[in-house]
Amino acid sequence: MNELSGNQVREIKERFGYDYVGPFHEGLAETRKGKELFHIRPDGQPAYEERYDYVSSFSEGLAEVRKGKEWFHIRPGGQPAYRERYDNVDSFFEGLARVRKDKEFFHIRPGGTRAD
Repeated sequence: MNELSGNQVREIKERFGYDYVGPFHEGLAETRKGKELFHIRPDGQPAYEERYDYVSSFSEGLAEVRKGKEWFHIRPGGQPAYRERYDNVDSFFEGLARVRKDKEFFHIRPGGTRAD
């Protein structure tokens, strides 16, 4: 999907009252309204109902999110990509993401399985 122009992003921000709209990646943009963070579609509508304390851009079909102290990845529709929750997660790159759990760093695959 083509990125929206700066004017289009400003229009969405003003029309929906968003405090921040980031660049679109993989068809969605990270967005903030008050203390709520989530992703929007190019029409300005939220991509899902859940709200988070942190969201990242989508990479390889998944985005990093944090709810409270729990970090994990979500799919574009907002569904968690796996059940496990981590102390920290990085974006996926070439099919793997680095995560931290109980002071241990390791890589996971998109479905959440460990890649040792």
